[in-house]
Amino acid sequence: MTQSHHRTGRLRSSLRALMLGGLSLLPTTSLAALEQLDDAAMADVSGAGIALGFEDFRWLTKPTSYYEQMGTAPIGATSFQRADMRWYGLSITAIGEGTGGAAGNVGFHWDQSGSSFGTACTSGGLACPLGGQIANFAPFDNPYVLRAYAPLGYHYDGTLLNANPDNPDKTVYEYIAPTNQPYYNFAFMGEIEAGRTAPNEYLTAQNMPAGVTGDAGEFLKSQTLIQGNAAGSVFRMFQHTQPGNETFAIMYHSHLRGDFRFSAGQDARSSSDEVGVPVIFDEQEGLHFKNVEAYVALGQHFYQALTLDAVPNQDGNFIMEIPFLRDPSSSPYDQLNNAQRHFYTYAVDEDLVRGSYVLGGTSYENGVAGYITARLAYLHNIGSPNVSDYEQYIVSQHGGALYDGFSGAEAWLAQYNTTHGYSRWGDWTTCRGIGCPDMHGVGAASPVSHPDRNTYNSTTDGMFFRKCTNCDDFDAFAYLLTAVDVRPGNSQFTCPGGEECTADGYTPRGVTANRNNGLTLHDDSYNANGRYYARSDSCTATTGDPYRCGYGGSYSVDAGSAHVYVAGKVDPSTTFGVASRPYTREIQTSSSGCGLFWSQPCYGPELAGIPVIRTDVVNIGDSRIEGLQMNYMKFTSYGAGSP
Repeated sequence: MTQSHHRTGRLRSSLRALMLGGLSLLPTTSLAALEQLDDAAMADVSGAGIALGFEDFRWLTKPTSYYEQMGTAPIGATSFQRADMRWYGLSITAIGEGTGGAAGNVGFHWDQSGSSFGTACTSGGLACPLGGQIANFAPFDNPYVLRAYAPLGYHYDGTLLNANPDNPDKTVYEYIAPTNQPYYNFAFMGEIEAGRTAPNEYLTAQNMPAGVTGDAGEFLKSQTLIQGNAAGSVFRMFQHTQPGNETFAIMYHSHLRGDFRFSAGQDARSSSDEVGVPVIFDEQEGLHFKNVEAYVALGQHFYQALTLDAVPNQDGNFIMEIPFLRDPSSSPYDQLNNAQRHFYTYAVDEDLVRGSYVLGGTSYENGVAGYITARLAYLHNIGSPNVSDYEQYIVSQHGGALYDGFSGAEAWLAQYNTTHGYSRWGDWTTCRGIGCPDMHGVGAASPVSHPDRNTYNSTTDGMFFRKCTNCDDFDAFAYLLTAVDVRPGNSQFTCPGGEECTADGYTPRGVTANRNNGLTLHDDSYNANGRYYARSDSCTATTGDPYRCGYGGSYSVDAGSAHVYVAGKVDPSTTFGVASRPYTREIQTSSSGCGLFWSQPCYGPELAGIPVIRTDVVNIGDSRIEGLQMNYMKFTSYGAGSP
């Protein structure tokens, strides 16, 4: 591995004292701002920790410097092939926000042409991998903090820990990120060779000496851009208090948000399939993820740990594990340990909601305390002004008071937000039912609680594919999906359409509705086009077609002139055994000499093909997971040649 660095920046610390051994790790243009530790400086340290502030910060790694992962030929009967991977130019820079040329602050590409960097980008944002300095990466009043302290906590059995701050029981070591940061650009290039048989010492099989054989395999270059931050993330080390497992432990609470792009399309101005040669990537092509936010809590100090161990009889391999929080031999509704009861904070006692009960006209079995807790937290977190409606409903249904054993909703919510994670890809907020806010409506007097989803070609939110700049538009299929209500007491199945739904006992959709671009035939009938996309299919009110409205809201796929019918395309729904009917358009075959007493028909069918959207962007929507709880996790590494 080779690596060379060009670093610029200015470091300020809220402490005057920093250890000399750490100076080489800090980006700086000058050492004048740093002072050597001495007795006088040490006397000024308060013990609150070491704060690291970074202003005007940029970290650039040369685009030809790389990290490498070398594969070996798989063993045993397998269809896998050897693959070698390299990651180039790992960098943290500002996001270019200008709109034209080098003077527009748009950043530059990887190719290293012209100046000491690369070709200037033509637009900012996710179009450009490398930028300038980040003015307030971690300012002096919101820095990175490294400290040891003894927080109030609980043992694995739920008893209080560190109750006396003057005489603590256990201490944790933590490294925490700033609570707020500007978005910055984290970028790198990638290479992968799949099916490589050439020796490791030759990066390109084409340049091997005479007499040496081998193949470099299939080759692909790519770039990854992440524009966001990890503000609020925290890393801690401590002693686990689980009986029989009082061991060194780790926890990491990862809080990432931002926009992501993965692309493989090279720009013709500077393209190459040679190993180690920097290129220019197309500025818009690739898979995009906009408005992403994810909070993942891997462990909690003292009672839930991320532990490391060696793999038996496998030198160099390791096990990373979060032990069971809940005893897997116990019933999920009985005999929970004290840590589970305390830290994961059911808003209502599980015993109060066991058995059969009715919610919204539907009968449910078993306990749903976890569902009630998650829904209450969700309504609080989105700031619903109507959350009290749901709280009153729960009290009236189950009796007693909410948040028993806590000092109120705020204390319960803070506990929940620490122990439960989430992953949100796009900013679409799904909320329907009691307690949800009024998102929008048809007229001020008719509010409804389901926001509009993304249009089919939106580039501002969610997940979408985008073609390269000079490439032709492509035809995208958009057919309805099967929906199943999996909640207890429900067995609703919505067939997506096609010819076999009715035979299977399901109510078809798409076949029995007018989906031919909104056009009817001369006799007011129509030819259905199965499960495929129709030109306009939207829902903006709760009284609309329920097949057109998802749980979380409405969608709009009106493609306008991009909606076309293409003959000869393969119907992918045949794969699922629900073949769609091809679209047939009725045309007038004769304007005279036709009718009831004439042999010449007035109208006849014309096969127009499968309906598609001809577009340069396809938005596949948003995705959300709420209330993630890490009850158990185990990761085992196996090196090359391991069975």
